[in-house]
Amino acid sequence: MIKSKYRWDLPELDESLVSKLERELQVSRLTAGVLAGRGWTSSEQTKAFLQTDAEQLHDPFVMKGMSDAVRRISDAVKHGERIRVYGDYDADGVTSTALMSRLLIELGASFDTYIPHRSREGYGLNVGAIDLAAEAGVRLLITVDNGISAVEQIAYAASRGIDVVVTDHHEPPDKLPEAVALVNPKQKDCPYPFKGLCGAGVVFKLAHAMLGRPIIEYTDLAAIGTIADLMPLTGENRVIARLGLEQMRRQPIVGIRALAKVCGIKPEDLTSGRIGFSLAPRLNAGGRLDHADSAVKLLQETEEEEAERMALGLDKLNSERQALVEQTVIEADEMWQTQCAAEGGADRKVIVLAKAGWNAGIAGLVASKLVERYYRPAVILASDEETGLCKGSARSIDGFDLYEALTDCADLMEHYGGHQAAAGMTISRENIDLLANRLHELAELRLTAEDWQPKRRADLSVKLSDLTLGAVDQLASLEPFGSGNPTPRVVLQEVRIRESRTMGKEDKHLRVTVEQSGQAMEVVAFGMGEKKEILSAGVVIDLLGELSINEWNGNRKVQMMFQDFRSRHLHVKDRRKEVDVWIELDRIVANLPSGLAIACSSLASFKEAHARFGHMGIAMSLYTDTNIDRFVADSETAAALEATDSVDQFGHWRHLILIGLPSSDQEVRILKRWLAPERGGESVTVFAELGSGSMATASFPAFPERKHFAEIFAMCRKRGAWLDSPDGFLQESAMATGWPLSSVRMMHEVFVELGFIAVAGASRKIVTEPPRRELEQSSRYRKAREYAEGLRISEMTTDELTRWLVACHAG
Repeated sequence: MIKSKYRWDLPELDESLVSKLERELQVSRLTAGVLAGRGWTSSEQTKAFLQTDAEQLHDPFVMKGMSDAVRRISDAVKHGERIRVYGDYDADGVTSTALMSRLLIELGASFDTYIPHRSREGYGLNVGAIDLAAEAGVRLLITVDNGISAVEQIAYAASRGIDVVVTDHHEPPDKLPEAVALVNPKQKDCPYPFKGLCGAGVVFKLAHAMLGRPIIEYTDLAAIGTIADLMPLTGENRVIARLGLEQMRRQPIVGIRALAKVCGIKPEDLTSGRIGFSLAPRLNAGGRLDHADSAVKLLQETEEEEAERMALGLDKLNSERQALVEQTVIEADEMWQTQCAAEGGADRKVIVLAKAGWNAGIAGLVASKLVERYYRPAVILASDEETGLCKGSARSIDGFDLYEALTDCADLMEHYGGHQAAAGMTISRENIDLLANRLHELAELRLTAEDWQPKRRADLSVKLSDLTLGAVDQLASLEPFGSGNPTPRVVLQEVRIRESRTMGKEDKHLRVTVEQSGQAMEVVAFGMGEKKEILSAGVVIDLLGELSINEWNGNRKVQMMFQDFRSRHLHVKDRRKEVDVWIELDRIVANLPSGLAIACSSLASFKEAHARFGHMGIAMSLYTDTNIDRFVADSETAAALEATDSVDQFGHWRHLILIGLPSSDQEVRILKRWLAPERGGESVTVFAELGSGSMATASFPAFPERKHFAEIFAMCRKRGAWLDSPDGFLQESAMATGWPLSSVRMMHEVFVELGFIAVAGASRKIVTEPPRRELEQSSRYRKAREYAEGLRISEMTTDELTRWLVACHAG
């Protein structure tokens, strides 16, 4: 059995619904299954989902505060008031700022933009920036992607003669700022039907309201903001993202074209995934390491040459950011390990780390890495020694609402904001331990044991025959993929590995060919090169992964990128023909350094194994649980055996190596105990005993077949009645058939148990009308067959041995 890394969340599909969608939408079972698993039951609604267009956008004036915002901005434009757009330094804030700038240019407004410096000013409105605005003659401040929590700052702006229009999408606090307009669909009494807009999405809706129609050419920046900020790609976000991707592919603005170029992507090949993993990190890089103004200017640029220069600058910053993240993760990991060792931190439910010199701009990325590594919420803070304040970010796991938890800790922080999965905060250095303790208590209270194992949701289980080119191509109709509408993930069940090989630099990646019912397919896993020994030829596994089309030299074929695997089967490797056992064992131990156990059928094998591998802590034993003093002369080897020969001390294993096979009933029983399913187990590798050649030659009596039972029973029927004695009828039957007396007695005992022979003391008599029963219904028969098979284990063929070992492991 191979256990999966993740909990696989696989919905139970209503096959009648799948068939209905398949028929009415004229799609493959694969696409219909994904739709059904995601809750699409109505064909009409599903058609609307598949055929997204601008008609599905909502009326922007339904959003609370929209009319007030339109009125105040229109007045400012009409009277030539100075407007300042106050943005944020992440990709959503950058696209929001650029999109608002585009709108104000179209309106003919007098304006400029301002984005706070991440490390010097932090997130959101600040008093210093408001003073700068007042000195510049600004009369109207429009926030984008921030402002909903800025109660004191907006009150201060009013005192300086500045009106504020807030456009935001973050969770509103209980007390709202007194701005001239608050535009945020998440306000408690806002009737707007879709709550999942990002900051750029809210600006897009404002542009719709200001200009009287949805501005399709504005969907490019709104789509980038939506995807980069991990907003759910459902409802109105799906419309915005889909229209925006079409816009970027067809008519990309100069800045997007330059950014795609440095990413090595053609604009026509842009997808939600390429935006999320290539474009967005570069737009974020300016705000993380320098200033986000550079990203805003890129998105506003109209000259190709200048845009390419700016894009190269962001690309360089992104490379620096990657190196800085890698180094900070190493430092954070060392700090966490030190805490675990010194304070029992391994039991802490939330990672909270702070250090002077860390860059607050990459704190969220570092937190994400630690969440991925340890699967627990993480808070990473950059400490300023002069002010005593720490600024940073947090990331969470499924089931732990980070914003809710931070709200319960609000008294400890100077400022915080965010949502369920991610947040940012400013906190005094002296409150960090208090925050860590309180978050730990909240996580213990709110999370169950199951929540601590990472989960991967799959859409449906498939067979290789389901994965045709047409079916996988059709999944593109569900795009764009992202948060809320993830790339379809499937479980491929019970496939056998035909071939496994590593690939890439330092053999880090794995390419496996699997087969099922005569069909074969390549599956690939990044970063799983070390799993080659586990995923070797012959293993029957389930795979969890995403489907794609691999195109090479004009050829197209279906491929799976798998992320996890499991097997309910014990993989048996018969190496009894191996010429040099120890060379092969050295290789196995080198490639499978953990979870190994070695069982030996002779003392010579044990001594050699102990000499080679004893220092590595590998469990080793003879097939015995008796006192071993009588087997061993020297005390050193005896002590080693004492530590390893107990069945109970053999513990849990992943890979069991058998050097030689049992040759007695007692040894067979011990091996069966080692093979018990509760001991775990992924594979068993069997070698012949040293010096015995390729296969053992011991001869044991074969177990009687059905015809032999029939022959003995015919003799019983003919005799009718007899006395049960070894030198009487039993001996005659043994001599007549050639079976040992013990085998004949066993067959008689089976007949008695099945009710074919009546017993009265030593007398035996055939039952005239015996019941109709099969031999397998006799426990005596089953036990005798199992015993006989065990005694001839070393004679078994590879198939027989595999079946026997797997049956023992199944329990």
